[in-house]
Amino acid sequence: MARDLPFVVKSGLCVGCGACAVAEPQAISMELGELGAYLPVRKDGGDLEELPPDVLTRASAVCPFSNNARNEDSIGQELFDKDDARHHSALGFHQKIVAGYVNEEQYRELGTSGGLTSWVLTQLLIDGEIDAVVHVASTLEGLPNPLSRYTISRSVDELLAGRKSRYHVQTLNEVMAEVREIPGRYAIVGVPCFIKAVRLLADQDETIRDRVVFGASLFCGHMKSTLYSDYLAQSMGLETPNVKDIDYRHKEPGRPPNRYCSKISTFDHQEVIRGSEQIPMANWGIGIFKLGACDYCDDITGETADISFGDAWLPPFMSDWQGTNVAVARSKIAAKILERGETSGALEVIDWSAEKVAESQAGAVRHRRLGLAIRLANRIKMGLWVPKKRVSPASDKDLKSLFGQRMINREAIALASGPTYLRARRAGNLSIFIDEMRPYIRKYDGSRSSTLWRRAATWVVLRLPTPLEAAARRVARILKFS
Repeated sequence: MARDLPFVVKSGLCVGCGACAVAEPQAISMELGELGAYLPVRKDGGDLEELPPDVLTRASAVCPFSNNARNEDSIGQELFDKDDARHHSALGFHQKIVAGYVNEEQYRELGTSGGLTSWVLTQLLIDGEIDAVVHVASTLEGLPNPLSRYTISRSVDELLAGRKSRYHVQTLNEVMAEVREIPGRYAIVGVPCFIKAVRLLADQDETIRDRVVFGASLFCGHMKSTLYSDYLAQSMGLETPNVKDIDYRHKEPGRPPNRYCSKISTFDHQEVIRGSEQIPMANWGIGIFKLGACDYCDDITGETADISFGDAWLPPFMSDWQGTNVAVARSKIAAKILERGETSGALEVIDWSAEKVAESQAGAVRHRRLGLAIRLANRIKMGLWVPKKRVSPASDKDLKSLFGQRMINREAIALASGPTYLRARRAGNLSIFIDEMRPYIRKYDGSRSSTLWRRAATWVVLRLPTPLEAAARRVARILKFS
């Protein structure tokens, strides 16, 4: 039997979830490397590929990017097909889909989007369906320590204190050890590959299978290394040791929800807020500091989770700065919670279709379907190890197309940004990073048609008042300009 874990790590496709260390805690641990990502290492200091075959086999079977692991279709079918859930190519299985927000201000006001993630998990606790929630929360330890990590909340108050998206690498091995030690029924929140990893662990581990009874996923564009947090601080003129916490999706009144703001809190009680357009290369689509694994993921919405939450980035929601969720319920219990909230008035939601959700995530769908086919073909061309995905590698003709070159150039940005930033930080000069990355950005821009028009339009749109921006985007969609 093939044992892919060493190939995943050596080829730069490890997302750092730590499932391998959960499966084999005596042999494998997780370490945060200098490029700001968690990687598995042997506890005895040897090479991963020299681990005993049975250890490598079990560790490889739970790695979400290993060819030895079950894919999302297989896991989703086992979990949700029995409930007569429908299937969509971009979303996976689904029972009920809604778009909207929580009417109670404490959820929407303090959440990343419409507050539905925290509300659903709160209902599970209140109903006694679960005893605890495994989720990511701020550490408040400050850089260069991890700004957030997985924790366990056993009350509603603890859960609500840990709200907000954390664009920061995580690992599961320590928190899953606690799940194994302390009996109870747990829900877990994570990005798609982490929920998949937990499902794969449940295949092997009866304790995890019995205790993790609910999975909630966040729609995921990609994960950032810890260097992204450092870069935000440096770009805002803050000294790294003074950074206490970062709100990566800060809401600013009147500002559309897709125009990200970052808010940094410091130990000397400063709060600095910047829009993404004010920070060089912070546009999410460019992908600086993106983990290599994220370019080889084909799960956009968390297809193995009982319920998944994203942003409803389509009219009429785009102009609402407070944020609006889309929720995709796959299990019966998740669908019932949404139905009850809708009936009671706790949720202000409308029914949405799978097609609408896919449309709201159109960029991610292109990147993880057509773009993934390009990247797979490019790896094959370079003679690199290739993961098996649910799309086939593209043709040589597609590789040479404008879109193909754009996808290759986008991946090059992600790969170059980490090492380049480290050199700049060691030199104490942020401009080195910006100057050295500029040719990558220009090459990426140059692989798009109508480059000058797009750049000019983007510059203008990001500075328009909310109503005008919404109108401009409607026109852009009609013209197929964006």
